[in-house]
Amino acid sequence: MREMNKARFVSVGGMLTTLAVIFQSAPVFLPIVGLAFSPISTMPIALAAYLNISLGIVVYLSTAFILTIIYIQEAIIFVFTTGLLGLGIGTLLYRKGTIASIIFSSILLSLGMLLLTYFVGIALFGNITIPARIPLTLFIFFTFSLLYSTIWCLVLKKLINYLIRMKAI
Repeated sequence: MREMNKARFVSVGGMLTTLAVIFQSAPVFLPIVGLAFSPISTMPIALAAYLNISLGIVVYLSTAFILTIIYIQEAIIFVFTTGLLGLGIGTLLYRKGTIASIIFSSILLSLGMLLLTYFVGIALFGNITIPARIPLTLFIFFTFSLLYSTIWCLVLKKLINYLIRMKAI
């Protein structure tokens, strides 16, 4: 995590933004296959936040802006779920440790999913998210978020260690 000059900041940010936009917008251009690529948009955001917190925020916001132009629903999903998760994991993974990163990222993802479901109106898990089942929904969202964040933390930790060994970061 060395200090970046402005040219490196802009070029790395642009590349990571491009990757995040491609992965998140994949369901728009490849309807069935693209759903498998969409969760990978967490990775560029997490890498950017790992390198520099302000770079992570810039990549997150620029990705959200570009996705808004492409397809607003994907932008909303990105802002509340995959992008938010990437920011949380990347910021905390090596600054506060794996456990803190998993717990905080799980809480962020759960809150994002709740906002997406109950305030925006995009049902993430179908019929279980009706208002009468709020405790069940909270349990399912947090359990899913905990498992998902754990997987992402482990994957990103290995990826970052590999990139450090290869002297890419």
